[in-house]
Amino acid sequence: MPTYEASYPPNLYHASRPKANRRRPQFQIPFVRIGNVNLGHVFKKLFTLVNIVRLLWVYVLVWGERQVFERAIRSCQWESWEHWPEGATPERMVLIADPQLVDDNTYPGRNSLFLGLTEFYVDTYMHRAWQYVETVLSSDATIFLGDLFDGGRRWGQEEWVAEYRRFLRVFPIHSGKLTLCEVAGNHDIGLGDDIVVDALRRFTAYFGEPNREIEIGNHSVVILDTDSMMNTNNEEIYGPPRTFFDALVKRAGESSLPRIVLSHIPFYRPPDTSCGPKREGKPSLPISRGYQYQTALNPDLSLEILEKLHPVAIFSGDDHDSCRHIHSYGDGARATVEFTVKTFSIAMGVSYPAFEMVSLWNPGESEKSGQATFQTKLCMLPSQFDIFRQYFKVLVLTVALMLVGAARSWRVSKKYGKPGLDYLGSDKDKADRVYRTYPTVLKVALAYGQRIKRDKWVLWAMGRPSTLKREFMERMVRVGVVAGGVYLWLLFRPVV
Repeated sequence: MPTYEASYPPNLYHASRPKANRRRPQFQIPFVRIGNVNLGHVFKKLFTLVNIVRLLWVYVLVWGERQVFERAIRSCQWESWEHWPEGATPERMVLIADPQLVDDNTYPGRNSLFLGLTEFYVDTYMHRAWQYVETVLSSDATIFLGDLFDGGRRWGQEEWVAEYRRFLRVFPIHSGKLTLCEVAGNHDIGLGDDIVVDALRRFTAYFGEPNREIEIGNHSVVILDTDSMMNTNNEEIYGPPRTFFDALVKRAGESSLPRIVLSHIPFYRPPDTSCGPKREGKPSLPISRGYQYQTALNPDLSLEILEKLHPVAIFSGDDHDSCRHIHSYGDGARATVEFTVKTFSIAMGVSYPAFEMVSLWNPGESEKSGQATFQTKLCMLPSQFDIFRQYFKVLVLTVALMLVGAARSWRVSKKYGKPGLDYLGSDKDKADRVYRTYPTVLKVALAYGQRIKRDKWVLWAMGRPSTLKREFMERMVRVGVVAGGVYLWLLFRPVV
């Protein structure tokens, strides 16, 4: 015989219950089945907090390891800043300064593990940026402005060859493009009277003669070994650049092409001269010298080059930061602008590495209307430290969300006696029909977890089953396996 309560119509009975005892309606995923698969159950398994955080990590890692580089370089496309007359066909040149591959000389005394990680991340950064520069920007020539290595002047032959091969791995030469690495830096061969003869010979044998004149965009581009020109005690060192320079001066009147000089060391200028708004550090280029370094050429050598070659522009490196200075000479009747290019490396004291883009268009004497025949742009690369800061923010958010999720699951398990996410010790998933749809690799991992669940190190690291620590650590491991796999894949997979 039905009871009094059961005799009520269902709706009337539930409506008569006190509000405090009513169960709140919960959203139910529609029961949709395709074959033996319950789509509602599958969706419930997929759209979890752990999977949402996994997707967040995938997006952030792809952004930090790929998109941020491509976007930075695409924002410097030639057409976006060139201002040539309609129908002009300029030739384009990219200048890269001071990659200075990190080695034992860069951070003396640093732990070998940290030094190895530094070398890896700096090489990876420069290789990635180089690949995008060479593929996204269709330049006609790419020229390095010296200091290819950090300890090149100190190495023996075997070590130097190993670093040379490393340089080619970081900066692989793309076929069909003119790539020159002939500008010698003081870290490559030394400086002035302290130049290492063997290092100079070796650099010349592998990279080419560091004194050369080439024609690009109807301009005469002159590569000068100013490091060797400052030598005074060895004719084998100062003889070749001096002979090349004197011959170039004699031919100066025979060519009407505008001349551009490339030098590793900046030309002399008065101390405390402003470098312009694009400089990160102190507003002026410091004028100083020491063992195997000098921040500017000797004043007399700088003036000699200016007065005898009359260049329309000078591009230099060495300082690692950006600087723009106008040199006046000939009693103020002449002027030449010099651009000191920022380093391409993240390990040389600047937050935002960069490279110089030069667009050259010289229609000839009969068509010129007094306008400049070259245009430049300093293209800024992303800050690796800013990328790491974004990763850290997402890590903090991940820890917070996983802690909240673990606390909720732990409270439910304590209240109702239901196990939580115990993939290292629970048979819950094996009893679940969804277990049959797991990939074989995951099934093996779950079985392995059954075997090692009693190991002390697992209990110490993961916590005991049905505890808050276990709930939290399991969520972190599930996120970390996906995020770590994606990160390693992006690190080691070629960009193009």
